[in-house]
Amino acid sequence: MYFLPSPFHLREVDRASDDDRAFVRALYHASRDDLRQLQADPAIIEQLITMQQNVQEHGCQQAYPQARQWLIERHGAPIGRLIVDPGEQALRVVDITLLPQAQGQGAGAVVLAGLQAHAAAQGCAVSLAVNQHNAPARRLYARLGFALDSEDEVQQELRWSAP
Repeated sequence: MYFLPSPFHLREVDRASDDDRAFVRALYHASRDDLRQLQADPAIIEQLITMQQNVQEHGCQQAYPQARQWLIERHGAPIGRLIVDPGEQALRVVDITLLPQAQGQGAGAVVLAGLQAHAAAQGCAVSLAVNQHNAPARRLYARLGFALDSEDEVQQELRWSAP
């Protein structure tokens, strides 16, 4: 378990819970403004977003079968989701997504700092990928000491190691 200071808390996603499943679905839909900007029938866009979510979840399960999903909560209410794969050499942040209204308020930094503290205590690193066009996330990761491992046209692979 990763420690976060109050008012933040991580709670493992309960896949049997209708509330947790509904939140994860709503969170994914809220994070896909890129698809909402398409010039298409809104019903088709919603179907596309649902299909993209299913592809993402299946891909995550295939690539990271040991990954655990956590709801990021503030004052007991979910504001985001974190997926972490506990590898031997590094904790892999597979996904971290916050509701749009929760972004830019420090939650991401608190969650990542909690992962960094856990990784430092375990003697391992933290790794993640970030989209090249996600400037706010890239600034956050740089501020928290993540360094570039590799990059391509789409994303950067970043790594943090304890000093």
